Amino acid sequence: MSPELVTGTAVLSGGGGYTPLPDGRVLTPDGYTVDADTLRRALASTPANTERSRKSRMVSYVAWCRERGRLHTDPGTLADYAAVLAARRHPAETITVYTSTIVERLAAVGTVVPESERALIRAIVAQRAQEEARDDNGQGDVLQATECTREDLAAMLATCDRTTVEGIRNALVLSLDWYMAGRASEPASLNLRDVAEETVRLVDRETGELVELTALVVTLRLSKTNAYGKTVDTIRIAEQDDSTCPVAAFRAWAAVLAEAGVTSGPLLRRVKDGRLTTAGRPPKDPTRAGGIGDRTIRNIIKAAALAAELTRPLDAEQRAVMSTAAERAELAALVLTDAGRQELKVRRRLARRALRRSRPRYSGHSMRRGKVREDQRAGVARHVIERQNRYVPGSRALARYLDDIVAWDENPTLPARFRPASKQTGTVR
Repeated sequence: MSPELVTGTAVLSGGGGYTPLPDGRVLTPDGYTVDADTLRRALASTPANTERSRKSRMVSYVAWCRERGRLHTDPGTLADYAAVLAARRHPAETITVYTSTIVERLAAVGTVVPESERALIRAIVAQRAQEEARDDNGQGDVLQATECTREDLAAMLATCDRTTVEGIRNALVLSLDWYMAGRASEPASLNLRDVAEETVRLVDRETGELVELTALVVTLRLSKTNAYGKTVDTIRIAEQDDSTCPVAAFRAWAAVLAEAGVTSGPLLRRVKDGRLTTAGRPPKDPTRAGGIGDRTIRNIIKAAALAAELTRPLDAEQRAVMSTAAERAELAALVLTDAGRQELKVRRRLARRALRRSRPRYSGHSMRRGKVREDQRAGVARHVIERQNRYVPGSRALARYLDDIVAWDENPTLPARFRPASKQTGTVR
């Protein structure tokens, strides 16, 4: 079986290899033919980022097999690869993700990894997890994005020059993303028609008076958990009385779009030299021309965090640690055995990981984590956090973001004089 067949994009989940024919049609594994466009549409159903990640894992596995003269489909090969990843001190979670992808890709082209080999892989992952738990240097600790608090958000917004088109756009990116508890891809996917204003009538709890608030109603048609658009998520965000208000940011950006004659298409758009532009690499989807993607969202967040001095720029030594070019130069300058090369790569990878762990890391998920933690601190019930922020009930991903430590004002080890007064409803025996 060709490795290219396994690593390439011409593989459908649950199917086998597809063979192009001279007449432009494609032969399926079951012996019938379909138009090339039929296959293209089926393959395009997998989000591009997901496909890139899966292909990268498979390419790494096939390359390792070639280096050692192994067949990537032979029983036992994947278990050996898992052991090598563990020896290279990859986190247990990484080994699980890599091997799960490879098992799925192999199955798609007719190679089933035996259950006994999968059991070996699970045991290797468990053993690696034990090593991580005993590691004094914390190399196995999960690298999470730094929480962007409401105060951090205000500081980042203060760096946006709202007299410029770019500053107005960036202010909306930051504010909307945070109040959506967004993944970077979510605000990037929005069209102008997906955000509307709504008037909300509520009773002021302090005065008892009926008041009107303006809110944004955001319709999210595609997301990580809704990659195929089978459902629609509606997110309602009330106006705020401070500089973080997403309603004010939206109105300012809507005015920019209106002045430019933009009435449809992507909400968040490219800006160059103070003007909206469609310049740059054309997107795969022509309807997204002129829109920004999740990478730009992440770059805006990182740049704002740096400008607000929430992070510091890397110095020369740290840049060398993070540089893959520096790693290649070091490898080229030394005469090493295969084992020596692998040892150097492991050392540099662990150094990069340690550096990332030692520094605040504001990224796309900083906004999502920050909003979730803000909701928790405000006493919002978990099921409301799940529903508002688009988590499935009982989500393990949400559990990573929530602070599961008992709050100090509820901690049962506090001396009596610090405990809050409570009603005694009965005798505990």
